[in-house]
Order: sequence, then C-alpha cells, then structure tokens
Amino acid sequence: MPFRSPESRTDRKGSLRLLRLLLAVSVALPLVLFAGIGWRERGEAQEEAERNSRKNALILHEHVLKVFDTMAQVLDRVDERVHGRSWREIGESESLHRYLRTMVGELDQVGAIGLTDATGTVRNSSRVFPSRNSYIGDRADFREQRESDAGLLIAGPIADAATGRATFGISRRRSSPGGPDASFDGIIAAIVDPDYFFSFYRQVIGTEGESISLIREDGVILMRYPPLEGAATLPTLPTDSGLRGEIEKQPNEGLFRTDASHVQGLARVFAYKRVSNFPVYVVYGLDQAQIARSWWRNIALDGAFVAPATLALALIAWLAYSRAASEAAAVRRWAEEVRNRERLEEALRQSQKMEALGQLTGGVAHDFNNLLTAAMANMHLLGRHLPPEGQRFLTGANTALERAEKLTRQLLSFSRQDAVNPTVVDLGDSLRRMGDLLERSVRADIALEWDIAPVPMLVAVDSIQLEMAVLNLVLNARDAMPGGGRIRIAASPGPEPRSVRIEVSDTGAGMPPEVIARAFDPFFTTKGVGKGTGLGLSMVYGFARQSGGNAAIDSRPGEGTRVRIDLPLTEMRPPEPAPAPTAPAAEHRPLRILVVEDNPLVLMATVEGLIQEGFTVETAEDGVAALELLETDRDFDLVVSDVVMPRGVSGIDLARHIRERWPQLRVLLASGYSPESLASMGADTASVLAKPFTPDQLAARIRSLAGA
Repeated sequence: MPFRSPESRTDRKGSLRLLRLLLAVSVALPLVLFAGIGWRERGEAQEEAERNSRKNALILHEHVLKVFDTMAQVLDRVDERVHGRSWREIGESESLHRYLRTMVGELDQVGAIGLTDATGTVRNSSRVFPSRNSYIGDRADFREQRESDAGLLIAGPIADAATGRATFGISRRRSSPGGPDASFDGIIAAIVDPDYFFSFYRQVIGTEGESISLIREDGVILMRYPPLEGAATLPTLPTDSGLRGEIEKQPNEGLFRTDASHVQGLARVFAYKRVSNFPVYVVYGLDQAQIARSWWRNIALDGAFVAPATLALALIAWLAYSRAASEAAAVRRWAEEVRNRERLEEALRQSQKMEALGQLTGGVAHDFNNLLTAAMANMHLLGRHLPPEGQRFLTGANTALERAEKLTRQLLSFSRQDAVNPTVVDLGDSLRRMGDLLERSVRADIALEWDIAPVPMLVAVDSIQLEMAVLNLVLNARDAMPGGGRIRIAASPGPEPRSVRIEVSDTGAGMPPEVIARAFDPFFTTKGVGKGTGLGLSMVYGFARQSGGNAAIDSRPGEGTRVRIDLPLTEMRPPEPAPAPTAPAAEHRPLRILVVEDNPLVLMATVEGLIQEGFTVETAEDGVAALELLETDRDFDLVVSDVVMPRGVSGIDLARHIRERWPQLRVLLASGYSPESLASMGADTASVLAKPFTPDQLAARIRSLAGA
C-alpha cells in the first residue's frame, strides 16, 4: 500500500500519528529481526562447531592410526633382528644398539626403543650403550604381557626420560622359538616422542579453547595438548564421567557436550573416535566459550551492517512528510542489497569450506598413498616366497589393499589431486562393456534398463574413474530400492553444444531438498554406520569437474532420483593399437639405478623389489644427498625419485638440476599427485609413475625409459 504525503492529507494530526508509528516500527522492527537472526546464528554456530569437531577427530584419528601402524612395524622389525639371539648376546650387541638408534633417528614419532628380558630388566635400548639394566618388571604393561600374550599393548602414561613429559608406548612379546605356546621371553617396547605429536597438534589447533587428548579405554589419559599447567601427571577419567559414559553407549565414535569437563571444569564439546582395534580414543575438545566468542563476532559484524540500515530507515521515516514515495523505493533497494549480500557471503563461505576440506583430504590421502605403496610392494615381494597353500591369504591381503587404494583414489578425486590418466574413449562403448559388471552388482529384484544413443560420443577421461563413477551411481540407486525397482542408464548428446550427458535414474525413495543440498559433500551419507563412506557421490562430482564437466541431482521424496554427468566432447581420436613388441636386446650388464626416497618403509620395499628384478641399486634419503652422490658418481642409468622431500630440494627440483648438469641421465618421478598438479610445478609428466605401484610395475617403467 503506497504512503501518501502529509500535503495530500487534510487530517495533519492523523498523518503525524501515522508517521510516528512508522518511525517506531522502522526502529523496532530491525531490532526484532536482528534478535531473531542472532538466535538463529547461535544455533548454526553450535552446529558448525560440532561438525568441525567431528572432522578434526577424523583427521586426528588417521594420524594416530598411521603412527600406531608404523610403531607396530618397528617392533616387528626389531623382533626379526633379535630372533634366535640369547639375552646375553642382545645385551652385549653394540651393533643392535646402533640399529635401534638409527630407527629412532629415521622415525620422528619414535622416542626410544628397548628390549626387556623375562625378569623385567632392560638389556638393550636406543638411548645408551651398554644398557643401565634398569628394571621395569613392576610396570603394568610388562606384568600383563608376562601373564598372557596381549599382542600390541598400549602402555602409559610414561614419563619421557629426556624431557620428563608424559607420553606412552607400545609393547609386544618377543617371539620365542617355540611359537605362541612357548614360555614368556621378554618384551620389545617403543615409546612415542611427545614432541612429534605436539608439533603436529600445534598445526591442527588454530584457536584458544581447543584441546587434543589420547585416552585409553580405561580412562587413562595418555597424552594431552596443550599440556595442563602445573600438573605433574595426567588425570584419569572416572567411570562415572560423562565422556566415558558416552563412549560406552557409542563405542566407535561420537559427540559429547558437558557443562563441566572433568579435567578443567569447563563447558566443552568433545568429538571422539576409536583408533581402529586399539583400546585408544582420539578426543578433540572445544570450549563452549570459544563458540560463543565466534558467535559474538558474527553478531558484531551483522550489527555493523544493521545499525547504519536502521538509522537510514529512521531518517527516511522522519523525512517522509515530503518524500514518502522516495522512502518506499529506498527501502526496496536496501532489502534487495541485503539479499544479494547474503547470497554472495553464503557462496563465498561454501567455496572456502570446500577448498579447505579438499586440501586437508588431499594431504591425508597423499600420505596414505606412501603407506599403500610400501604395503603393496612388500606383499608383491612376499608372494614370490610363499608356498602355494599360503597364496590365498596373500590374495586376501591384496584385495584389502586394492580396496584401500580405491578409497584413496576417491579421496584424491574429491580433492582433485588424483593421478589421472585421461584417454580418448567412446562413451557408449565404455558403458556397454560395463554391462556384465553392473548386472552382477544389483539384486535379482532390480531391472537394469539401457538407453545409449547409437552415435559416436568421444570424451577424454580417465576410463577407470569413469567406471568407478557409474558403478557408484548404480550401487547408490540399488541401496535406495530395498524393495526392488528399475535403474535406467542413459547416454546421449548433451543439451549444450559439444557435450555429452550420462544419466543414472532409479525408482527409489528419492531425496528431500536438504539431502540434495549436501549429497556431493564428502563424508556425508544417509546410510547406517558401516554401510557407506560418504565418498561415492563426492567422487562422482570430483570426476566430472576434473574431466571438464559437471554433475547435478534431480530428486523428490517418493519419486526416485536422477543423477546427471555432463562431459565435454573431444576432437581427438582414440589411440591406435600398440604394435606387437619386439624381442628386447640382450643386456650386457644390469641397469644401475639411484633411488631417492625419504620414507624408510617405501625405500626398503622399492630397493628390495628392484634388486629382485635384476637391477643394481644405490639410495639417497633426499634430493640434497642425491646431488652430492651424483657429483662423485654419475655412472647411473636412471634416477627414481619421490616428489615431496625435505631439505628444500623436491623431486621436481632434483630432475631440473639433473637435466641441467647431466642431460643424458633420465629421471622417473613417483607421485600420487595428478599430472596437472605436477605440470604446474614444472614436472615432465611423461616421466611420472603414479603411486601406489608394485615392484614389477616400477621395473617395467624403468626398462621402458632406459630403452627409450
């Protein structure tokens, strides 16, 4: 209803009353709206803090699991080293002491390693030689291992001998000649270096009011960062504490809020996750006061926008005697500007969130790739020595590693750091070849319908990622139809010029709008615990974006779901079939290879694999050491180098130095990053081997480059 100016009214008092009411409303209404917005943002700030706490707990869990796995391998290697030796030989072996010191020096997470005989006397360790024969027989972990084989046992808290700070360790029984049923023959234990954890946690914690703890199942706090001021020892959570009660109800992972924490008596939010099969929980804590401070900062920012707007409205109302028409227009412009600003801010927050999560996910997955490389290489080497009856166990282990590799590729695909191998394929032919696989992947009560246009549809994509994307969509559609239904797979030219569209639709339950809005978010899933990783649709989205296209979802509750993937067509042609290989020329001498790798597990497996493949191998722990070695010894046929290395010389820098100084020497880079990422850093993507790989794959690539 348009306002009339005072001059147009004969009742001036009535106009003044109306304008006074308008002035009061122009001041009171923004204040009421501001209060409502503040109340809503308080809830959103709490929810956002809890989501971030869960994500932080997941990231910290992966870090601790990696440390535990590494220390378990360290204990196994030490056990193999002393196998068959008497305790007298162990105690008098200075070479064993040096070996332990070397392992501690190479692994930042290990603070000390020691071997203790059946009486509880430490006979050799990485700290001093000869050992001081200290007695640990009264320690709880030693007594438990002596009574029965506890496997990998978490011990702590233990005071670090070097710093005096609280830490913890992992121990296992020493293997006896008589096998598992033999008598107790001492333990092998490794103590965690607290500085390693504190350095990592210092990077994770960005604000005050945060804490990270490692808590054993019995409530013992093994480690806490930041350390408690003035506390000589770490407390133990009693059985009636709220956090332990929540862990008993949800033993795998969960979220807990309390008005008074047991350690500091503060109102906090705790997100926790159990570290695999170990009786240890990673607990991330955040003060409610910190959440409130963040909310107050947002309120202050909103107030900085609302206060001038409120004053402007009051001024417009005061001047409405003569400018009623212009006031209405000004109010409309202000409202539109506020809506546009909110949309822009929301888009910016979403973009920043996805970018940050992509970087974190890519970093974790890239480190995990190194572990997979070492594991797959060792399994490959182990397969050469196992008798036939042990091969089925090796096959099971390799299957688990392949699933881990698939999960890592999904993580890297989401973060757009996957090592892709784009090739030109006909989309229709690729989908038809998947027919048998997809038919076996659905139940008998689900019908697959195909609608593939009979025209050439050439796209440049990673064929493996294409198959994974379509398979993930079909599996999601299957799970959405527990009572059976139809899945339709279609491919046809897209609505945009020079594009093609893949559609996977089902007759399932469908999705509400709030689920569609988050469907492509990583780790978001509506499936039950243990039934989904939440990475399937995020991998589909990452594949589409990485291939130059896009992905979208159409769905309504009760009407099924349709997922669209739009990809650009390519002018390139499919590669010609490779000619039949010619017989290789006889080699007069084995190829001499320089392997540059800072990860000791990957280095050990790579070197052993190359030696068994018939190569002569030298090693360097980083790029600086490799260049120093090449200055005195250049008689190498090829250099194999990791990309990310310490001391300021990456694998790409090393390749550039070699190309400038010794152009005849070829360099093969091993990395889990995509060729696009490596190319942007200056790498020659034609000489890159994607991680993880097996020794025979590495050997084949070396022979190919050496013969080129």
